[in-house]
Amino acid sequence: MEKISVRNIKTTDLPQIYALEQTSFKQPYSSSYICTLAVLNAETFLVAESGRKIAGYAIATIEGEAGHIISIAVHPEYRNRKIGTELMLKLIEKLKLLGVSTIRLEVQRSNIAAQEMYKKLGFKSTHTLKNYYADGEDGIVMIKRLMESHD
Repeated sequence: MEKISVRNIKTTDLPQIYALEQTSFKQPYSSSYICTLAVLNAETFLVAESGRKIAGYAIATIEGEAGHIISIAVHPEYRNRKIGTELMLKLIEKLKLLGVSTIRLEVQRSNIAAQEMYKKLGFKSTHTLKNYYADGEDGIVMIKRLMESHD
């Protein structure tokens, strides 16, 4: 099994990232939106790479002390190899270093595998967003607290 390395995105990754986005999601983000995310969030847009091939990616935005996981995807050829977990661990660590105290994400109600991974990483379900996705599926909001406030 070839080694997987995790690094920040480069503009040359964008075509592969967009192809992976289309492979992974029923309603993929547009290439222009992914490009915008890469430009605005270069520090929190991580890529898992195997040789010259993008095996996966994870994107987060930061607003104040709140981090928001926008998207995470692993190429079908590389699934079930803990790459999603590795991307999330590195992204969580990066967000912590950047002063984020809480991370939020949304996940499809039907995506049990992702929910289980997030729970193992310390995320807790907080509430459901009815008809959140374009196909009408509910989204589950999950939160992870990185730093407790000491009031």
